[in-house]
Amino acid sequence: MEDNFSNAKNTNSKKTKIIVIVVGVVLIFYLLISLMLSIFFGHSRDYRAVSQVDYISTNTTGLVQAGTTSKSNRSLYDKDGNRLLLKGINAGNLLLQEGWMSPFALEPMKNDDGSYAKDKDGNILYPEFYEEQFLTAIYNNPNLKDNAEELIDYYRACFMSDIDFKIIKEDMNFNVIRLPFYWRNILNDDLTLKEESKAFAYLDWFLEKCKENDLYCILDLHGAPGSQNSIEHSGAIPPQPELWHNENNENAVINLWDYVSSYYTNVRKDLAPYIVTYDILNEPLEKADGYSTKYIADFYDKVYRAIRENKDYHVITFEFVWDDSKAVDPAEYGWENIMYQNHHYNWDSVNIDVYKAYFDFFKIGHDFDVPYLVGEFTYFTDDDMWESALDDWYDAYGYNWTMWNYKTTVVGWWDSSWGYQVARLNLDVATEETKCNVATCTEEEFRLACDATKTENCQTGYLKKTIDAYWERFEKKQ
Repeated sequence: MEDNFSNAKNTNSKKTKIIVIVVGVVLIFYLLISLMLSIFFGHSRDYRAVSQVDYISTNTTGLVQAGTTSKSNRSLYDKDGNRLLLKGINAGNLLLQEGWMSPFALEPMKNDDGSYAKDKDGNILYPEFYEEQFLTAIYNNPNLKDNAEELIDYYRACFMSDIDFKIIKEDMNFNVIRLPFYWRNILNDDLTLKEESKAFAYLDWFLEKCKENDLYCILDLHGAPGSQNSIEHSGAIPPQPELWHNENNENAVINLWDYVSSYYTNVRKDLAPYIVTYDILNEPLEKADGYSTKYIADFYDKVYRAIRENKDYHVITFEFVWDDSKAVDPAEYGWENIMYQNHHYNWDSVNIDVYKAYFDFFKIGHDFDVPYLVGEFTYFTDDDMWESALDDWYDAYGYNWTMWNYKTTVVGWWDSSWGYQVARLNLDVATEETKCNVATCTEEEFRLACDATKTENCQTGYLKKTIDAYWERFEKKQ
C-alpha cells in the first residue's frame, strides 16, 4: 500500500510540476506579448518626424526641392524656399486601364452552363481587364482599328478635361495630381523611344493644364515593360513580373526616365517647375505576391544616376512595398533630393490605431531623413478612419498625400468611395446589359462609353463629403 501511495504521490508531484511549468510558460509568453504590444503601440503613439521648418535658404533651382538642413530634410520646399505640403489626388485609369474602374470590358465571366456569372445583387461579373488587353482589343476590332488612336484620344479627353483641373484646384482645394502613365506612352513596341511629338504630346498637355491652374504634377510610371509586379494596374498580368532580370526591359525603363528627364530639363523647361517629382516605379515586386528587394533598390540607383547625369534636379521618388521595412538607407547609394513613398489600403478595416501602429513600428530602423508621400490610399466609407488618418497621422507627421482616385466607374446607380467623380453606368440587370466590350463594339458604342465618363455626366458623393469635412476641420485648427 505504501508503494501505491508513493507512486501516486510521485505522479501527483509530476503533474504539479508540469502544471507549474505550463503556467509559467504561458505567463512568460503573455508578458512577452504584452511587452511587444507595449513597444508596438508606444512607438506609434510617441513617434513624430524630426522637427521641420517652414523656411530654408532661397532655392536656386527653380524646382521643388527636399530640405538640405538637419531640421528641413523631411520636408519639401517650393522654388521660393517656402515649405510645401502636397495634398492631392490620383488621375488613375486615364492613361492605362484598370478594369474595375473602367467603362470598358471584354466578355463577361460565365458559369459552367454558359450563363453570366453574377454577384448576389444580380450584377454581371467581369474578369480582370488591363491595358494590354484594351490596346489589343481596340487595334484588332474591325469597327475601331482604323481610328484607334483617335478613339483613345477621345477617351482621354472625356475622362479628364479642362474643367477637371479647375475642380481639383478650386473645389477640392488640392495642389497636386499624381498622374499614372504607361511605358507605351513614351516607348514604341520594340522599346525604342518614340519621337518627342508623340512621346510627350499628352504629358505636355497635362502639365500645361497644371500650369494654368497652379497645380503640381507627380509623374508616376505605373506600368513598365513586362510588368513590375504582375498586378492588373501594371498593364499586364504575367505569372511573375517580367521587368526584373530582363536586360531589355530594365534598360527600357532606364532609357524612358533618361528621355523624360532630358526632355523636361532641356526642351520644355517651362513645364519643369510643375513636375514636383518623378515617381520612378509604382509598387515594384521582384516576385508576384512578394516585396521590394535589394535588387530593386540597386535598379533604382541606375535610374537615379541617369536622371542626375542630365543635370536634372527634380525630386526623385522611390516606392518600397509593402511597408517601410523594405526601404534602404539613401546614404548607402549617395542619393540626394529624394522622397520615399508608401500606399495605405486598409482592406480588412483594421482599427486605425492598430493600422497606424503597424506602419510606425516597421519604420524602426528604416526611418530615414527624407520627405514621405502616401501616394495612394482610401479608407472606404469609414468616416472615423478618414479623420484619424488625415488629421492625426498624415498631417500630424507632415506627410504628403494623394488619395485614390479622382474618377471611377460603377456598373449600377450607386456611389463609390473610390472616386471623387463617379460615372454611374446604370446597366439594366433585368436585361443583362453589359459593359462596352471593346473587342466587338461599334465606334458609336465606344464613344458612348467614353461619354459616360465626362464630368458633366458624373456625380459626386462620399469622397466629396469626406474632402469637404477635412477642410472644415483644417480651417478650425488654423
